Formats: sequence, structure tokens, C-alpha cells
Amino acid sequence: MLCSHAPISILSSCYNCAESLQFGPTQRVTRKMSLPFKTKLLVFTAVLGGFLFGYDTGVMSGCLVALEDAEPTWELSDSRKEIIVSSAIWACAVGALMAGFLNKILGRKISMMSGAAILTVASFIMAVAPNWQTLVVGRALDGIAIGFVSMTGPLYIAEQLPNDWRGPMTVCNQLLITIGILAGSIVAGIFEPVNKGWRWMLGLSCVPSTIMFVLFIFMPKSARWLYFQGHVEQAKAILIELRGTEDVSTEMKEIAEDFKQTTENEELGGKGFQVLLNMMKNTAVRRAMVLGLLLQLFQQFSGINSVMYYSATILVMSGASSNKAIWLSTAVSTANVTFTFIGVYGVERFGRKKLLMGSMIVMMLGLTLLGIAFIVINNSSKAMDVEGVLECVADSCYSCAQMDECGFCESVTGELKCINKNTSVSNITVHCGEVMDIEDVCKTKESWLAIVGLVLYIMGFAPGMGPLPWTINSEIFPNWARDTALSLTTFMNWVCNSIISQTFLQLSNAATPSGAFFTYCAITFVGMCYFFVFLPETRGMSLENTEELFESKVMFVGLNAGYEPKKTNTNHD
Repeated sequence: MLCSHAPISILSSCYNCAESLQFGPTQRVTRKMSLPFKTKLLVFTAVLGGFLFGYDTGVMSGCLVALEDAEPTWELSDSRKEIIVSSAIWACAVGALMAGFLNKILGRKISMMSGAAILTVASFIMAVAPNWQTLVVGRALDGIAIGFVSMTGPLYIAEQLPNDWRGPMTVCNQLLITIGILAGSIVAGIFEPVNKGWRWMLGLSCVPSTIMFVLFIFMPKSARWLYFQGHVEQAKAILIELRGTEDVSTEMKEIAEDFKQTTENEELGGKGFQVLLNMMKNTAVRRAMVLGLLLQLFQQFSGINSVMYYSATILVMSGASSNKAIWLSTAVSTANVTFTFIGVYGVERFGRKKLLMGSMIVMMLGLTLLGIAFIVINNSSKAMDVEGVLECVADSCYSCAQMDECGFCESVTGELKCINKNTSVSNITVHCGEVMDIEDVCKTKESWLAIVGLVLYIMGFAPGMGPLPWTINSEIFPNWARDTALSLTTFMNWVCNSIISQTFLQLSNAATPSGAFFTYCAITFVGMCYFFVFLPETRGMSLENTEELFESKVMFVGLNAGYEPKKTNTNHD
């Protein structure tokens, strides 16, 4: 029930929020156009892909814990766990590239339906997997499908909606990602005590994927894609249905002009690698491509996965028991959902650029506070025998808490030692009592600093840096290059996601966790400076004006710099 119905009521709130907002750079204007039911259903169907994207992320951490206990014969070492997790991440990158080809040849609707079908098959394979190798195969298929829907969903929404609805509804895709993460955490908590509950955790994703597949049967193809395929009347009929008005002449004229320019210019469009070559030759698209890639790079390199990774440890350091970590982590996911609503409201009210700048400033404050907090916590944490016991080597309670397999014991001489939880105390040379859990030992009054830093970071990321790279990327490319460009920028997101996930522990060990957070803060600052200069404001801009946007300017210094229509000569001599 949760997986299939949770998005509906919250998406209704998304519509209501966007429908009531006021917008405009120089004046406050009430939104005039209301979306027909068919258009709302279209958005809901498309953002189910975002929900599945988030669910896969949210359920996996709890699933790994359940797997280790439920399948001892699989002998799940850390390296095997990494393979299970990373197989989906790298497959997402491959799926994003494949989606670019499918979108161009078969269209957005077929790409989304393909992703939904593969997700359903993958969920079944994962649910019945007899060994960890089969689970990896299922995860890889799942990743390919997520790559399809994560790239195509925002593209499909952007091409089907009016200009003033495009921003809020593409942000709703990110909102459903955060809801999916929350749902995955809750499902993991519900099924964690159930025998073989991990099979239910992974198998339940077939419910929303099946719903998405069925609903897409009744959804229209992209009007812009159809026009470029020569189906002009069909494209017009779809626009009339989705706008709820017969007056779509202006939008059809813009699409027609873009189509004419593309077909008459041999350096635009093409097939296969030719379109990629043409994109690199085209100055406007090349500039947009650099911007789009860096939006995704800075989103991931701002440390979102690392911050989420540390959320459970931060809560444990606050004195919470480890068996409550799954449920407590849902609080972070809930904050992520809540603050994403600010993005839904603000993307048209304040504009993309202002919202992104504000988002990155708050993120930097959160990262700075996190870095300071971990220094303070480490300095105030109980000291212990640095020698440790059985590879659990730590010089403080805080350091020992970073290792999942380690606990604590107090020796006969009163020294606190870091000790492997899975080793019987009687089998080691140290004479101490019962092995204690982290919550019995690691308590510090300063842990609130880290919790505030974590929440502050999420407050910044959720409404801005989380959704806006997807929103802006769906807007800044011309029709002929949009599917290929979005494929490449989505590929960049997943590659950077994988790099951050696989390097955080090494960075943390080399520079300490505080140093890691300060590094992410510095990267975020560099990104903010770049976007302040080179990111245009795209609020209210037609998708057909993107080439003119990047042809007319190289830099967009300021918060309101954006598209300026070419001036016509009005001087009459």
C-alpha cells in the first residue's frame, strides 16, 4: 500500500502549491492556466519513476543488514556487499546512456515503459535470488531501468507541460525521489524483523513499476518528439488535450521554427555519433553541455551521499541504540521530503538561480558545522587504549564507533578497549567484562552540533541542489540535442555518485571525517561561484529559445541574468 499510494496525496499537495504560487521577475501575477486532469495524471505517471529511483536508494541500507543475518551461507564479505550495491549504480550510468538512444529512436513514452517493465522483472529476480550472484544480476537490471527513468522522466515532463508549469512539476520528480527514499526506509524497518524480509523489501518495488507501466499505456507520446518525426497533426492534438484549450498556435509556431532551423542546418541533428559531433561543433550546445555536466558533478561532489552515510552514526553518537538506527534515519528522509516542498514553491516564485545560490549557501553552513562538530565530538569523546583488540584499533570512543563490527569493553585495569563484537571475550588475551554497545559508552553532550549540521545541510540540499540540476538540464538544450544531452548529464550524475560512494572512506581516513566535510564545503563554494557567473535564469523561457540563450551570451553574472529576446531595429529614418 505504501509503495503504490504514498505519492498520490503528496503529489496533490504539489499541484496545489504550484497552482497557488505567484511569480514574475517584475510583477506578481497569479497563475492563469490550470492543468487538465489528463496532464496531472501524466505527471503522476512520470514521477513514479522518481519514486522508484528513491525507493531503491532508501531500501538498500536496511536490506544489507537483513541479508547478513538471513543468508549466512552467502558469506557476505564487505567486498561482496560493495559489489551488490555498486552493480546497480554503475548499471544506472549504462542505462542513462542507453536511454539517450531509445529516446531519440523510440520516444520518451516507450523508454519509460521499457524502464518500468525491466524494473518489474528485476524486482522478481531479486526477490527470489538463490545466491548473491543472482542478486547482483537483478540489481544490475534494476540499475539499468533506474537509469532509463531517471533520465527520461524529467525530459518527458518538461516537454509536455506549459512553460510556467515546467519548473514546479520537474521539481515534483525530485520530491517523489525523496518520498521513495522515505518509503524504502520505512519498508526496510517493517520487514527487518521478518524471516527473509529482505525478499519483500526488494520485491515490493514491482507494485509501483507495474502501475507505472499500465498507466503509461494511456499516456500520450511527447508532442515535440512527434513533431520532429513528422506527425504534426498528432502533436497538435496532444498539445490541445494537455493544455485544455484549442489555442496552441504560439507553441506550435515555436516548435515549427525550431524544426525548420534543425532540418535546414546540416550541423544540427543527425543520428548516432553524428548528433554528438554536431553538439560539440555547436557553440551554444557546447556551452550548455558544460553547464549541464557541472550541475550534476557539483550535486554529487557536494557530499550528499557521505552526509547520508554518516546520519546513522551521528544519531548513535547522540545516545540512540543501534537497533533503532533504521527508524531514526527515516527522520532525515522525512526532512528531505519536507524541505523539497520549498523547491516546488520557490522554483517559479524565486527562479532557478536564486534558489540554487541560496541552497548552496545553506549547504556550506551545514557542512562547516558538521566538520566543526566532528572535531568537537572527537575531542570530547572518551579516550581508550590505542592498541585495540582484533583489528578494532581506535584511540577514542568516536573512532571506534565508525567501525560497524566494533564494540567496547573495560579491562580489569579500568582501560576502555575497542573490541570486535563477534569475538568471544574469553578467547582473547584482554581480561574484561561484557562487550558493550556504542550507545552504552559513546555519549557526548556536543553531539547536537552534528545533528544541527546534518539537518541544516538537508534544508539546503532538498529544495535547491537536489532537484534543480534535473530541472535546469531539462530546459537548456534544444530539441534536436535534448535526449542525447540529458543522457550524458545523467550518466555524469551516476558516475560521480559512484566515485563519491567508493572514495569517501579513503578521504575520511586520509583527511579525517571533519576534513572530508570541509573538502565538500570547498567544492560547493567553487560550484556556487561558477554558477553565479555562468548559469542563466531559465524561468518562463521557451524550450525552443535555448540556443539563442547561449549564443547571445557567454556569462550570466547576477541572479536575474537570463534570456533576452533579440532586439529588432525600430529606428525609422
